Amino acid sequence: MQQHQSKIDLEHLQSIYNEGDFLECLKATDFFLLVNPQNHDGLLLKAKCAFELSFDYDTDNNFLDIAINSFEELLNLVPSHEESMLYLAYISIIITGTNLSKAISYCTQLTASVHLDTRIKAITYRQEAYFQTGEIDPSLKDLDLLIKLNQAHALETRSLTDQKLGDLYAKKAKLYLYHKNNGTKALEIFKEGLAHGYKDVYIYILVANLAIDLQDYEFGGEIAQTALFSSNVNVDEDLLSLYNRLNELTQKGIINQSIVYAMFIARKIYHEHLGYDTVEMLNFAQHYIKVYPDWSIPYHYAGAALYEAQSYGEALSYLKESLAHGGLALGLQRFIEVTYRINGQLPVIEKWPVDSPVMYYNAGVNFFEESERNIRNTDNAGELLKIRANFYKISYDSFYEYFFNGKGNATHNEPHIFSMCCNNYGIALSELGEYETAVEVHKLGYTLSPFWEQLSSLATALFALKRYEEVIEVAEQASNYESEYLGFEDYIDLKGKQLGAIYNLGRKEEASNLLNLIEEEYNNFISANINELTEQDRFLLSQRYIVVQNIRHDLLSENSLENAVQVWQDQLNKNPDDNSSWYMLMQNYFQLKDYRQCIACADNYQSVKGTAITIESVQKVYYMRGMSYLYLGDHISAKENLNNLLDNCQPGIETDESTICDTNINLAQCSYALQQWDECMDFSLAAIACYDRNNWKWDDIRLRATLLYADACKAAGETNAAIGTVINILKVVPDNEEALKRKKEWKSGGLFSFLKKR
Repeated sequence: MQQHQSKIDLEHLQSIYNEGDFLECLKATDFFLLVNPQNHDGLLLKAKCAFELSFDYDTDNNFLDIAINSFEELLNLVPSHEESMLYLAYISIIITGTNLSKAISYCTQLTASVHLDTRIKAITYRQEAYFQTGEIDPSLKDLDLLIKLNQAHALETRSLTDQKLGDLYAKKAKLYLYHKNNGTKALEIFKEGLAHGYKDVYIYILVANLAIDLQDYEFGGEIAQTALFSSNVNVDEDLLSLYNRLNELTQKGIINQSIVYAMFIARKIYHEHLGYDTVEMLNFAQHYIKVYPDWSIPYHYAGAALYEAQSYGEALSYLKESLAHGGLALGLQRFIEVTYRINGQLPVIEKWPVDSPVMYYNAGVNFFEESERNIRNTDNAGELLKIRANFYKISYDSFYEYFFNGKGNATHNEPHIFSMCCNNYGIALSELGEYETAVEVHKLGYTLSPFWEQLSSLATALFALKRYEEVIEVAEQASNYESEYLGFEDYIDLKGKQLGAIYNLGRKEEASNLLNLIEEEYNNFISANINELTEQDRFLLSQRYIVVQNIRHDLLSENSLENAVQVWQDQLNKNPDDNSSWYMLMQNYFQLKDYRQCIACADNYQSVKGTAITIESVQKVYYMRGMSYLYLGDHISAKENLNNLLDNCQPGIETDESTICDTNINLAQCSYALQQWDECMDFSLAAIACYDRNNWKWDDIRLRATLLYADACKAAGETNAAIGTVINILKVVPDNEEALKRKKEWKSGGLFSFLKKR
């Protein structure tokens, strides 16, 4: 019975430890040991609790002493207790730096452990102890052991294995360099370690300088390139010093492509600090074009300098030449944009350059933020999206080969950049309607390096697939991120997605309750931060709040329109900057046929929204305002809005084709009312053309468009064309009363004969 009770008590104590309440666990374990003073598991738990508490630097305590004493007491009871030896070795070697010989003996015993993880830790600690005692040869032997063990027993991913092995090779090389004064051997080891890569940019700087010291200039230039591309520091003095060394080499006549490439990179990154402007970069590039006429790099940097100076015509020839000799991903991005600027059309990309996944990711980002933003219009938007997606796809595929197929260069070991690539690639896939693939990409990206934006993008793709339960879970997970990562405007957007998913599942009462909670949070935030929020901040908040307001609109649609109008007016009273309320009121007034109020709300919405208005909203605003003017008999204003609607539609897109057709018919009606017969005919024919190119069947709208065309022909004095059109209608719809009436009247010169061409 006593033994059974002890087991229960230990399970309870272990649960407290697992929850991280180490102080409570220590107190409870002390009480347990009063009754069971030599219980092995109890002593181990006490020692581990005290060890964890020793890292609390805010308390004046002797927890580390308690831990040491408890581990030693357990070791006295069980001399081969591996966990106690491992902890004691770690404390002596890593924390206190005392009793190193005893710690080394523990580690040596542990190298015979059947547990691989224990053996690796023991050798790691022992290697550090040998280093601290100045025993460099034994330290090197342990590093060789660790390298062999890690190579033979890879970690769960190649990424972690490469990172571990890179650290070991760097440590081994440094021992040869600084403690055995053997630079040649050190460089040899550094080269071996490159197969696994180094996470620290200063390792690359060290290796580049060492290679130069040993006159291995080609290799030194290659590593200098990697160092420069790896730096995240705005101005790094060590990298500037490395650049100066490379510059000195060229002045001495020591020139090769790897050194020159590294100098191009440095001059590009540090151009302000080094005082190099566009002209100097161009002169530098042109000099090396003469030296290496078939090398893409000088052409690339000449084109880049001219591109950034907005000398697009001059940049184009350099960028084109660079790509002809292989080129780079960023050069392709600029080439596409510049070609469109100069020629008015996108180039045919015959071959995508060979470049790293990081560079293709950067090119994709630049393409979206620079090229698309500058040259995008309704005609080329679809093609630009496909190009952007392909930049990210190439990056994604290369990263995937490294992380999941064990192929590719160790410099691809950038899990967070891969994760960001997954996010951007997934967004592009969703825009292309490839939601299933987008979901897979986002989920993979989140496992590599979690961040809330990935979850938000995942929720968007899941929502499009109507996987609402998953949307709720993912949005809730993302909205729980700390405020230092997740801004309130993004929090509101996530809650809106969650709200929309709940509503679409038919859980309307739950949706209504959540809507009220979100509204309360939203209003409280604005009230609490009103003095700090800029106009741009308030606008961004209102943008994010649209998702929530859309659900309010859906919930209100089940009640009367009059009630909905009152609710939206109340919303405006609470938040005058809320552009979505104007948008909803515009729609409600249109449905109520209060067209003057609809026009006023459309004007206010467009004014508040400004340039941030989406193409879908632009179309709806122009449609409702245009039709409101039409119903009010103001055909001139109606035409102005409906023409703007046409300008914002893209032929060839299925949904837009329907809008184009309807808009042309309404424009034809306006033109007829204004007695603009030629325009009426043109608009009618444009509507009919929509039917023909989309192979739509005749219906009432097609009849209406064709009759309008016939009426305009008759009014313009083109009676034969008018009668011929009516006859064509009757061939398709023989019993159409309107067509029959026109045929009869026009042949006898009756009802419409008074209309003359103006």
